[in-house]
Amino acid sequence: MIVRPVDDRAELVMQVDHAVLSGELAEAWGGDAVAPLAPRESVILAARLHDAGWRGWESAPVLDAAGRPTNFLQIDVREHLVFYRAGVEDVLARDRHAGMLVAKHAAGIYTGRYGTQPAMLLSRAPEQQAAVDAFIAEMEALYGGLQAELGVADDAFWTSYLLLQVFDRLSLWLCKGDPAGTGRMEILLPGERTLVIEPVEGGATLDPWPLAAPAVTLAVPTRVVPLSGYADDAALQA
Repeated sequence: MIVRPVDDRAELVMQVDHAVLSGELAEAWGGDAVAPLAPRESVILAARLHDAGWRGWESAPVLDAAGRPTNFLQIDVREHLVFYRAGVEDVLARDRHAGMLVAKHAAGIYTGRYGTQPAMLLSRAPEQQAAVDAFIAEMEALYGGLQAELGVADDAFWTSYLLLQVFDRLSLWLCKGDPAGTGRMEILLPGERTLVIEPVEGGATLDPWPLAAPAVTLAVPTRVVPLSGYADDAALQA
């Protein structure tokens, strides 16, 4: 759950809704300036469902130590690993290629997106890091096996993985939940290129322009609730 404080209120965007927006960005992707999606439908599905594991947690969100709605970056890593594992299994049951991508995405969450987005790398306590390292090894074995099974070349896999990170990060930015803030941002594209996001009134410009249409309007469900003053978790959920 993305929590954006605005005065005495909190604007909430569910992770599953942010992921749907990622999928809409993937569907809109196209044009001569950027690498195409391949296989297109599997990459779109991976983008749309990459946070599917959050659904259970978000059905009953809890308060943080300050009595505010818990932002997605505050979730205890042990919970995080459980529902990311469940999310990978969900996607894998639908589409093995998409599941391969989401497994690498899940591992990449804990590695700074495999070094491509170091700002997203979070520090962990030693006892948590052991669990994280085991999870990374599990996911790497899973997606490595799927890559061999599906016969996906390394370059093609890396391109699709990078694009999934673009859709995820751009959606986070649009949902005002990116850890880097809401200002100018750069995201690595395939081919060692960079996508530059510049905020403008009512939206953003992208360079190079990566979408098939000359302009795209997107929306995401947003809940507005009090920032604090809750008696307990049940009050927040209500």
